[in-house]
Amino acid sequence: MNKLLIVVLIISIIGNVIGLFFAYKYRKLGYTVSGLQDAVIGAGRVVDDLTDRVESGYKHRLLFLHHSVGEGILDQGGLRDSLLSMGIFVKGATYGDEIGQRTDICDWYPKFTTDIKKLFDFKNHPNRYYRDGRTNDVIMFKSCYPCSYIGSEGATPGSPTDREHTMQNYKAAFEELAKEFRKYPEKLFIYMTYPPLVQPETNPEAAKRAREFNEWLLNDYLPQYQKETGLRNFAIFDLFDILANRDNVLRDEFRRPDERDSHPNEQAYKHAAQRFLEFFKPLWNERDSGASSAAKTVRAASNS
Repeated sequence: MNKLLIVVLIISIIGNVIGLFFAYKYRKLGYTVSGLQDAVIGAGRVVDDLTDRVESGYKHRLLFLHHSVGEGILDQGGLRDSLLSMGIFVKGATYGDEIGQRTDICDWYPKFTTDIKKLFDFKNHPNRYYRDGRTNDVIMFKSCYPCSYIGSEGATPGSPTDREHTMQNYKAAFEELAKEFRKYPEKLFIYMTYPPLVQPETNPEAAKRAREFNEWLLNDYLPQYQKETGLRNFAIFDLFDILANRDNVLRDEFRRPDERDSHPNEQAYKHAAQRFLEFFKPLWNERDSGASSAAKTVRAASNS
């Protein structure tokens, strides 16, 4: 009997020791997690502070929703530096940002409705937002090269949120977007068309539809939007056209060594950045001068 009590006592002691050990480890883990959370918050504050210091020297702010090709144009192509020299502070929302994670054609309509305030308030990566009333003046957005594979014409009228790559779904998405752009005449929205695929990753019919959709945007959709709204707050830069050859695939001089890699090379990024500046500078000067004239008119009216 005494031996049984001793065994029970020993087991009880061992159980308590094990319990205390795991309780200690759990509590220590809690302190570690809490410390990591504090470190992340602290790092975010440091990033915010650095952003504020750099941004203080710029009058305007541009948000670019993009993935790898957009990053290449900004940095390898030199577009970021060129825009900074124009007094425009540039920030990108990409992988790891809730508003930049998904950039398929079907993602734009939900993004410009449900998340529109986040687009205006996005401050820096990852997922940092303005809380002091500052907003982005220019919202530029681009889909990845897989979107240039338009597999079929699709059924009318199409769906703006359907993930199937059809001509009708793409058109439906932008027709809905037009209703959103007109709500914010003070903002400038720029759509940069998707880049072309390399030849092994597409077929002639899909590649032809990719160009035809962009031509519809430029020749039908955009003029109609401007006519109906009287606004010039939306513009389209046709990246596909300047990178694609007559077969509607990535030009040979812009390809990487891997024949199945549709990422453009550095030469393409520099070419795209230069062509974008040629497109953007007149647009920006017109808009900036118009804003200045409007401000002068307001001031004159207030003084009269």
